[in-house]
Amino acid sequence: MWKLPNIYERKDLRPLVLVPLVLLVIGALLSTQIVLDSSLKGGVSITLQTNATISASKLAGELGSLLHVQAPEVTTSAGQVSIAFATNQSLADTEAYLLQFYAYNANYSKYLVNATAVSIALQQSPSNATLLAELRAANSGINSSMAQMQGAVASELAAASPFVSGYSAAGLNSASALQGVAQAAYTNASDVYKQQVVAGLQKLVPFASYSYQQVTPTLGSFFLSQLTSVIITAFILVFIIVLIIFRSPVPSAVVVFGAANDMIIALGVMGLFKIPLGVASIAGLLMIIGFAMDTDVMAAIRILRRHEGAPEARAYGSMHTGITMASTAIVSFGVLFIVSVIVYVPTYYEIAGVVLAGLVGDVITTWLGNAPILLMYKRRKEGRRL
Repeated sequence: MWKLPNIYERKDLRPLVLVPLVLLVIGALLSTQIVLDSSLKGGVSITLQTNATISASKLAGELGSLLHVQAPEVTTSAGQVSIAFATNQSLADTEAYLLQFYAYNANYSKYLVNATAVSIALQQSPSNATLLAELRAANSGINSSMAQMQGAVASELAAASPFVSGYSAAGLNSASALQGVAQAAYTNASDVYKQQVVAGLQKLVPFASYSYQQVTPTLGSFFLSQLTSVIITAFILVFIIVLIIFRSPVPSAVVVFGAANDMIIALGVMGLFKIPLGVASIAGLLMIIGFAMDTDVMAAIRILRRHEGAPEARAYGSMHTGITMASTAIVSFGVLFIVSVIVYVPTYYEIAGVVLAGLVGDVITTWLGNAPILLMYKRRKEGRRL
């Protein structure tokens, strides 16, 4: 039978809250050391299945010389070699010009719609000075947008020239024709670069199969901004839901603090142990939010809503239940983490490592931070002291 002294029966609970606050500061400082993986910062990730014995440092040097890439990261495990390096600059520029083309194309379409609408209106009022001025502005916008699209495609083709040739934007005055050239040039350039990389690897490493993933810096930045928006939205929804349940901002703020502190602790561990921030680890961070909500809301309901026994006793019972739940999850993700290290599965390694750090942080934050704060709120609300 698990029995510990009831830490919530002490008169001053504030020293307990200092523990998660200290971890919050440490986690925030260590999180500045986090590195982004190729899914967010852009780059090429390749996984080779091979039975050959590979020296990671030697292969990294050979890759740098053969493929002209800077500081390739090479990790090896049983039967597998993982390689990551920055996106080729020519391809990155090609994508940037392609995105410019799309932006100019959007303006072109807008001006074209405006010109069509004004032309229809002029049929009813041919001498309307305002409509005539709007038509001239729309036509001017169409011409300038077309020139911008032609310039963007020309710049894209110049950037893609190390990999593809035979494309030209000269004489193309159709948005659809320019778009076809722009998309084909980028797709073919990416395919040619992939073939060059794979062919180069075949000279260095005998492998049976491989996986190849390429994310350009622009797309990586887009992923990062979208994932950041998802996390911020999750916190806002958590605050609103808890506010609806308790109809008080204090429990809502406590729950959000708990989830945020768990995430910051996990980010600090990622920075300390160089677990990269990517799509997989962000999935782990979202799982932490869900687990934190579970334990924090349970503690808040038992402390604030229930009436059997003293609040301190209810908080102690909640801690017993919460630590039991957390222990089960910690064991499960601990096994997953160990297995992922042994067989080196990066996705499982990142998810399990992040969730493990968050679960340990949640135990500390919930039962040394959130529960004492809720108890102090309860005591002040009832005007009582121990």
